[in-house]
Amino acid sequence: MKPLVAAARAFSDPTRTRILLALRTGELCVCELSDALKVTQSTLSTHLQVIRASGLVETRREGRWSYYSLSDAGKPVVDALARLFAPSLSGDAALRGDTKRLRARLSLRSGGACCVGFACSPRTARTTSKGCR
Repeated sequence: MKPLVAAARAFSDPTRTRILLALRTGELCVCELSDALKVTQSTLSTHLQVIRASGLVETRREGRWSYYSLSDAGKPVVDALARLFAPSLSGDAALRGDTKRLRARLSLRSGGACCVGFACSPRTARTTSKGCR
């Protein structure tokens, strides 16, 4: 019963649900999640700690970046819940905004990897030679 309760806890907060749904697009850097969901790094870290404890995600470090992705066990759970609630999720303004910001943020990647950092808008990154930090 522990995995079920842990998964329910991961989905019991709107921000954590937004994180899990964003990760359906693939592996994301913490700063990409922070910018796309418009949450601070500390808020995101707190939510990611709960999600990690659920076993729904896995993490890896590459240089100074931490990347998160749905785990092999988490992907079917998140996908099934997204399908089950698809009618209400498709009309959610926050999720539409997350998707739009995430697409813009992912367009800044170099070689498929995050190279920008935190609190950066696509416009700022394109006009600054070193990107945003």
